[in-house]
Amino acid sequence: MREISVGKTKIAIYGGLGTVGGNCIVVKSPSSKIMLDQGINFQQLRRFYGAAVQPDSVEELREMGVLPPREAYSGVEEVYLTHLHLDHAGSLNVPGGVPTYLPSVEVAEALSHSWWYGWKQQLLPPTLSFREFREVGESRRLRAAQVSHSAYPSYAFRVDADDASILYTGDLRVVPLHRVGGDTLRNLEELSEGGVDVLVVEGTNFARRFHYLGVAEFESLLKKILDSYDRRLLFVSTHPADLESFLAIAEVLWRYGYAVVLVKDYHAQVVDRMISLADYEPEGELVLAPSRAAVKHIPRKIGVVAFEDLRDRRCAVAIPPYAVKEIKRVASRLGEDTRGLLHVLVVSETAEEEWVFEEKKVESWVEVLGVTGYRLHVSGHYHPHEFREVVRVARPKRLVPVHTRTPETLLALFEKYAQS
Repeated sequence: MREISVGKTKIAIYGGLGTVGGNCIVVKSPSSKIMLDQGINFQQLRRFYGAAVQPDSVEELREMGVLPPREAYSGVEEVYLTHLHLDHAGSLNVPGGVPTYLPSVEVAEALSHSWWYGWKQQLLPPTLSFREFREVGESRRLRAAQVSHSAYPSYAFRVDADDASILYTGDLRVVPLHRVGGDTLRNLEELSEGGVDVLVVEGTNFARRFHYLGVAEFESLLKKILDSYDRRLLFVSTHPADLESFLAIAEVLWRYGYAVVLVKDYHAQVVDRMISLADYEPEGELVLAPSRAAVKHIPRKIGVVAFEDLRDRRCAVAIPPYAVKEIKRVASRLGEDTRGLLHVLVVSETAEEEWVFEEKKVESWVEVLGVTGYRLHVSGHYHPHEFREVVRVARPKRLVPVHTRTPETLLALFEKYAQS
């Protein structure tokens, strides 16, 4: 833990220093004490746990440094989560039952349906109910503004303590992949109100090597792939919480005459709740065609069709990245040979961050099925050359880098920009 003092206000960093993920920041002033994020440290998780060794309890995860320690919650009056990636959300079994504010209670509840198996059971609230959680927008202790990220919705927070103002960005893109992500810079500027004392900012993409795909490049590449594809069936995968990627793909597919089809009830619930929250109206056909069980929850903005009705239609089937065997199952039921089918996977997070799936095993299944797989990386984080714009709109007196392996780089650039 590192503690930073600004007058009588103290900012304690329990997670996210010198590493990507596991963010946990506690802001303490004479009149209040609140926590911002409480994420999983995936580096620690991989160090101690795997397929053969599973955690016994949420307390064990805290003892092993996978989750913030229990002492971090001592005296905390409220907990706030910027977004629902696990390296920020962590376990919703919060010590002491501290009031916890979520970006969206409905979306969190839908996402939690995938936590019922393996070690992720430790992430569920102790009552298994989400009724006690609150919405970020209901807070009276801080202000929130939407930012673009690969989880929807995502927020930045401003905390006005007794003698200091703190802006915490959470994770963010400067340029959204889809319009539902909002205007990040404008929202940060309004939240800063001409400047803040401290900017706690992520720096995920500093000192990394990765393929750069912006909004225009992403759409152009996807169109090139589809221009030469002549099958009526294809598959697409995004992180279930990444609404921007899902809609960016869907809108291109609709223009090519494809119906976007969800085959898992859980996946449909998550998407339906996100697009309802965003007040988004689908521009083409978006349907749920359950491949196994009956529909448990009737969607609000997604149609429901019988699986057999898909046989004579052009379908882009949306599956979670780990559900690669759905390709075999869906193609078989539709009478399609898997060889030569297309699978487009959109990756938006780094390997160190939340939601690391066993990509090598997915690749092995793709090879066995004879599927052509495209892996498109569209980062959920701003690019280093955009850092100056974040600093410009926030106008901070002091910088605290988190969620980065090279904090010294951000500090050096901040000093350079401050002098220019």
